[in-house]
Amino acid sequence: MVQLRHLVILQEELPPSYCRVTAVSVDPPQVNAALRAGLGATFPFLSDHEFKAIQALDIVDTSDKKHGTLAIPYAFSLLPDLTVHRIYNGWYYVGRPTNEELRADMRAMIRQCREDYDPQA
Repeated sequence: MVQLRHLVILQEELPPSYCRVTAVSVDPPQVNAALRAGLGATFPFLSDHEFKAIQALDIVDTSDKKHGTLAIPYAFSLLPDLTVHRIYNGWYYVGRPTNEELRADMRAMIRQCREDYDPQA
C-alpha cells in the first residue's frame, strides 16, 4: 500500500515524459477499483484474480499454504516495446523501487529510445 501511495505522487510527473504506470494485483476488479479510487490514482489497476499472469511469469509465492495463491511483489521498468529494462524483487520492502530509482530508470530508458534526449550531445 505504501508503494502505491508513492506511485500516486509520481503519476503527475509522468505524462510530459510519455511514461506510464500500471498496477497489477491478484485482487478482484472491485477491490482494485476501490483501492484505486481511495488512493486517487489515475493509472490503471489490472486484476489477475485468476492467477494467469503470475503463473505465466512464475512469480507465485508457494511458501504460505495458509493464505492460498499469492504473488511475489515485483516491479518492472519496461521499454516502449515492452522489453524489460529493470526488475525489482519486492519480497522485502527494501527491494521495492523508490521514486528516485524509477525516475533514474525512466531517464535511462528515454536516453536509450530518443536520439534527441540530450540536445547538447
